[in-house]
Amino acid sequence: MSAGVTIALDVGGTKVAGALIDRNHSIVARAQRSTLVDGRRDPALRVTRAIAHELAGRAAELGLDVDGLGAGFPEYVHPSGRLASHEVLEWTDQPLDVLADLGPVTIDSDVRCAALGEGVAGVAQGLASYAFVIVGTGLSYALVERDEARAGARGEAIGLGELEVSKRVDPDTTLSLERYASGEGIRERYLAAGGRAVDGAAPVFELAAQGDSLAAATLDSAARAVGTALATVASLIDPGAFVLGGGVSSSGAQWRATVEQAYQARAGARPDPPPVLWATLGSDAGIIGAAIAHRQHLARLVETDG
Repeated sequence: MSAGVTIALDVGGTKVAGALIDRNHSIVARAQRSTLVDGRRDPALRVTRAIAHELAGRAAELGLDVDGLGAGFPEYVHPSGRLASHEVLEWTDQPLDVLADLGPVTIDSDVRCAALGEGVAGVAQGLASYAFVIVGTGLSYALVERDEARAGARGEAIGLGELEVSKRVDPDTTLSLERYASGEGIRERYLAAGGRAVDGAAPVFELAAQGDSLAAATLDSAARAVGTALATVASLIDPGAFVLGGGVSSSGAQWRATVEQAYQARAGARPDPPPVLWATLGSDAGIIGAAIAHRQHLARLVETDG
């Protein structure tokens, strides 16, 4: 066997993406499958297990030594690596148990993995402190300091989407930030306001570009809600920077500009507010970060044994 790789998985509500990641954080081989099985989201983690074994087989074909597996899940994940919610997936057994035959296994939140990926191979390289915010189908965040993604006492330090939307943005809403400004929130609000039925936020962006004023207003309010929430986070945890990723965050210059304007309107009065940066790795951040999380875990085990 030659130099080692890590099997890395980014488990999502629509797909499971995986790769073999080498020591330079490069992707050696990829695999991907739909999460949906008969309309259910990865029941019993069968898709997750199949992708993991496919990648293990690929590593064997390439003559690569595998040091184990790291995986990010769209659930609350306790620091012990055990899933603590059923927000997205229809799992019955813990992934630590399902994947144990592949060697050492590290399980973490998908947003914490993506945050680590951006810190090592993306726009956050060299930053000692940053808050990674993912605005995609859902909305969550992770605080990274000195290359470690903070989990919290129960693994629940990801719940930015649970914040209330500022009344300065929408005085009438009772929705959480996630229900208001995530991709799914944008879709639901657009439909509830009289818009056409669409599949996700991407069509809403397309309709806005075509002159649909309702779509444009829905996106504008979502961007202002996110920007205002960032200012609140800045006052609470004072990160070195914000890094925004996810499908919605990458959907256009106008949306990004509105987020930054709303943020500056609230945070700009403070001296040297944390800058807003935009993620560069896309969907690869979670995969690369899952490998990083696993290697950090292995290093901690070595330190403990030493």
